Amino acid sequence: MRVLCRHTPSSTDPQARASRALRRGLSRGFTLVELAITVTVLVVLLGLSAPLFTGMTNGNRLTGNANELVAAVLIARSEAIRGNVRTSLCQSADGASCSNASPWQGWIVFADANGNNTAEADEIVRAGVIEAPVQVLSSPSVTNANTRITFRADGLAYAGNNLLEGNLRVCLPVTNPALNVRDVNIAIGGRVAVRAPIDAGGNCNVPGNL
Repeated sequence: MRVLCRHTPSSTDPQARASRALRRGLSRGFTLVELAITVTVLVVLLGLSAPLFTGMTNGNRLTGNANELVAAVLIARSEAIRGNVRTSLCQSADGASCSNASPWQGWIVFADANGNNTAEADEIVRAGVIEAPVQVLSSPSVTNANTRITFRADGLAYAGNNLLEGNLRVCLPVTNPALNVRDVNIAIGGRVAVRAPIDAGGNCNVPGNL
């Protein structure tokens, strides 16, 4: 009769010791101290990144709203030339008619086909909403022209019978980012551009005409 003996690795066998150490390491997991250190590091990283994320988000909101207003001004100018009809960009509280509220709650572009200086449903070309806390304020030249920028068929912007020069200020009442203002400038001749960001100290003030 043959007796088969199962070999048991000696406790001094290097391979056996390494295997046991590996099993102990895999089953040990995190200690309470290691877990506390990990959580502390995560909290510090989140604290450092939150202001950067907030500033970036606010900056994008300012730029996005300013670009939308530039597009609206260009659409009004293009529609006036194309249709040979006075076309206005004005402040609107309901997306259907012009109003004089400040700050702006929204805006519409309308082609005044019947010449009655009033936006009607079939004349509205484009509409947009200004979502709080973003504010849009118009300079006195725009406000005094019934809070609207009107283009004639010659492609020039007018306030009454005079050429218009003014600003639409896109603002957030915050200090993060410090450059909390974007001015959409309408120059004499109808040229429109967003000026360099402005540090207004966290305030939203009415812009000047120039």
